[in-house]
Amino acid sequence: MNTNTTFRLGLGVLAALCLQISGNLYGASYLYQDDFSNNAGALNGRATASGFGNWTADSAFQVGSDRITINSNTPDYNRASFSLPALGATDILSLSITLRPSGSLFTAFGFTSGPGEYVSNTGYNWIYFTGLGNPNPRIEVLTGGGPSGLSYSASLTNPALSFDASLATTFQYTYSAAAKTLTISASNGGNSSLLVNNLDVSATPLSGLSNFALMFQGQTLGNDLTSPAYVESMSISIPEPSTFSMLLCGLGAMTAFYRRR
Repeated sequence: MNTNTTFRLGLGVLAALCLQISGNLYGASYLYQDDFSNNAGALNGRATASGFGNWTADSAFQVGSDRITINSNTPDYNRASFSLPALGATDILSLSITLRPSGSLFTAFGFTSGPGEYVSNTGYNWIYFTGLGNPNPRIEVLTGGGPSGLSYSASLTNPALSFDASLATTFQYTYSAAAKTLTISASNGGNSSLLVNNLDVSATPLSGLSNFALMFQGQTLGNDLTSPAYVESMSISIPEPSTFSMLLCGLGAMTAFYRRR
């Protein structure tokens, strides 16, 4: 068998593997999306998607009217979380979440190393958000763990934001495990802003992003018809680029080998 034939056969095998593994790659990529439009009732125990754990939530958290709300402020701090697939060294974690805080204190979301933790106490790369009913509606980004590593802080009336506290805000959140960076943007009404761009979060351990965590503290109840605090929708994904990268390296190595021959 001559070199050309060997090369063609090798490329054919790699192409077949590429198609198969690409199919497995995208089939195995992890994605959880929820607009909370079905299965009304307690958030606790709500199913997510393959690779993710189910929601674990304090009893105040409820799903209804296409959103997550709370039905009690006794106590006035409530937490909810679910586990994520383990992040690899080259993975990218993407989160989109739309919510509106309302009440005297805050809504927060981010990631924790353990289940059932308060993100404000032990969270990594998390967002503190105050809105309607708070004397100083604002957005803060903290790298953590817990209430440390303040990396961004701005009032909603800051010209860089000009956000309307009565409207829901959508956050787009991207963490690169390879680069150890965090990028977060936010949009509200017709306005949008880049909060942090490729922020160095190398101090965050991968284990610190084992669980998504949500927290309501001092927030308006869901039965308030004018100004409840709520989460409207969310999407979280973890594609797996490492296998595809290895395939490209293999193709490159075979091409180099052929050229040397």
